[in-house]
Amino acid sequence: MYNTMKKIIITATLALASSLFSFSQEAEFKDLELVRQKQIENIKNSELWDMERMKNDIMPANEFHPIQFGAFPVPHYDQLGPYRGGGYAGNTKARSLPEYKLMIEDKEIVFDSYFIGDSPFYKEENRNRVFFTIVTVIDTVDVRNFALGSAMMLSRNHPDYGGEGSIVTKNNRIDYVTFTTPEKGSFAIVNMRLFHLEYGGIILVAPQKDGSLRSLQIKGEKITTEGVFDYIKNEVLKREDAIQFFTSEGVI
Repeated sequence: MYNTMKKIIITATLALASSLFSFSQEAEFKDLELVRQKQIENIKNSELWDMERMKNDIMPANEFHPIQFGAFPVPHYDQLGPYRGGGYAGNTKARSLPEYKLMIEDKEIVFDSYFIGDSPFYKEENRNRVFFTIVTVIDTVDVRNFALGSAMMLSRNHPDYGGEGSIVTKNNRIDYVTFTTPEKGSFAIVNMRLFHLEYGGIILVAPQKDGSLRSLQIKGEKITTEGVFDYIKNEVLKREDAIQFFTSEGVI
C-alpha cells in the first residue's frame, strides 16, 4: 500500500537532472553571505546561463496560478552548489479514491505540501522535508473528481525554493505562494495573509459562506513526504481545534 500511496499522493516532483557536484569545501555552504554574492554574480553572467532549461520553462499561462510563471534564464545549478530535488504532495488529485478522501463530519478536506531534498544549504538532514502544508475545505470537483486548482514547485531561485497554487471552491479561491531560504527561514502568503512558518508550517484555511476566510496556524512535527498523508489524516485532522475550526457554523 505504501508504494501505491506514494504514486498517488505525490502529484509532482521536480526533475533531479541538476548537478550533484559540490563545492570544494564544505565551509562554503555555511558562509551564506558568500553564497548570496556568488548567486548574484552568476545570475548576471550570461555565460553561465542554462538556456535549455529556460526554453523548457516557456509554457502557456495557467489560469489557476496566483503568479504567472516566467521563463527567466538561470545559471546552471552546479555553479552555486548541488540541488537535490523537491516537489509537492497532496490528495487534491487522489480524493476520488476512498482511501485518500479526507472528511471531518460533512466537510471534505484537501491539502498540498511542499518539500525539499537533503540540500547541503539547509540544516535539516531529512530528505524530502516538508516546509509548508496548506489544508482547506472544498465543495466542488471537476469531471475527473479532482479538486479544482493547481500546484507548482519551483527551484529556479536555487538555493531558495518555493511553490504556488490554488484550491478553488464554488464561490471562492484559496491562492498561496510559499518559499524557504537557507538563512531567513520559510514563509507563505495565503490570499495576502503572511505567515512566518517557523511558528507553524501547517496552515488551515476555512472558506466561509459569506465569502470571507479564517486561518489557523499549527506547529506540527517535522515530517517528510513519505509520512505527510498519514500525519494530516491521523494527527492534524484529529485535533480538537482543527475539528472545531472546519465544522463551525460559517464554513462552506
